[in-house]
Amino acid sequence: MKKRIVIDATPLLYTENGIGRVTRSLVSELIRIDTPVDFHIFGRRLQGQDLGRYFPDLPTTHLRLPRCAEKTIRSCRLIELLCQGDLYHATDFYLPIANPAKCVATIHDTIFLNQPEKMVDHQRLKKWVRNFARKCSRIIAVSEFSKQDIVRVLEIDPGKIDVVYCGVDSNTFFPESESDNIREQTVSLTGTNNPFFLAVSCSTGRKNTPLLLEAYDEFLCNNPKHDLVVVWNPPNEIRNKLATSRYSGRIHFTGRVDDKSLRILYNRATAILYPSLYEGFGLPVIEAMSCGTPVITSNNSSLPEVGGDAAIYVDPLDKTSIIHALEIFENNPLLAEELYDKCIRQAAKFTWERCARETLAVYLRCLES
Repeated sequence: MKKRIVIDATPLLYTENGIGRVTRSLVSELIRIDTPVDFHIFGRRLQGQDLGRYFPDLPTTHLRLPRCAEKTIRSCRLIELLCQGDLYHATDFYLPIANPAKCVATIHDTIFLNQPEKMVDHQRLKKWVRNFARKCSRIIAVSEFSKQDIVRVLEIDPGKIDVVYCGVDSNTFFPESESDNIREQTVSLTGTNNPFFLAVSCSTGRKNTPLLLEAYDEFLCNNPKHDLVVVWNPPNEIRNKLATSRYSGRIHFTGRVDDKSLRILYNRATAILYPSLYEGFGLPVIEAMSCGTPVITSNNSSLPEVGGDAAIYVDPLDKTSIIHALEIFENNPLLAEELYDKCIRQAAKFTWERCARETLAVYLRCLES
């Protein structure tokens, strides 16, 4: 009889953020490749759609309890009772199971301890993850940087940690030929006909979007050709501040977009702006590069690992550094074409098949020990 791996797909029950995208792509690839194990998909959230819509060919269990019931879930062994497995995969830092030794945990970063933000989840992770991680069978880190951070911050033995890079879905994010239809869709999404820089994965916290907006505002003093398109619903304080700027018509907010629209934006942008203060991996970097689009990103955390020699790096705390990078692309219209091949090659290093096979190897290592 095959061993059974129970994978926590709870991130898919929330608005599909980065970890949700990673979880969906990993599981989709795991069930596509030939494996000597079976899978059971599990999620815990009071609301959310049926996990079966993502994985119709797999057994799925949705435990409809609020997050405040985590202690009850663990003490009553609800996950183990509902989803009997030989090994459990906590895809999002933590899983409330009674015996963490039967668990592999993916820890994407340690920001909840390094630079905690004002969100309930960071407070919960701060309480739960350290002891849980120390008791787990193995830890998966999504970059070498994250591994070193886990060792330093959580005081985990480095021999217990496997680095497994995320991938990029090349069937979703790929170079798209320019056409009248694509141009029309771009104008519809952005509200501009001008060439533009694109900012994605934005927030007022570690994503550093307010400083990016300030840098772009100063960049506009030289009357550049490029507008700025931001995939974000900014808070009112940001909108109100921009409304009084004489350059407000050059900055366009799209709100949340689907993957097809995001691919169009990646393809049509001159470059992607991603001056994050801290990333465990940085999925938008390789999504953009998979479309052949250059990336301006930070020279910190995992981002140089992901961007390689295909990215333009800036100091995310230095507004002048960001402005200089914008000027490079503004003044050299051929640069994006020159970086195209480098971007495609760099993105090709990160595949979900590789991620799935390396994750499977971690599972098998645990099951054999």
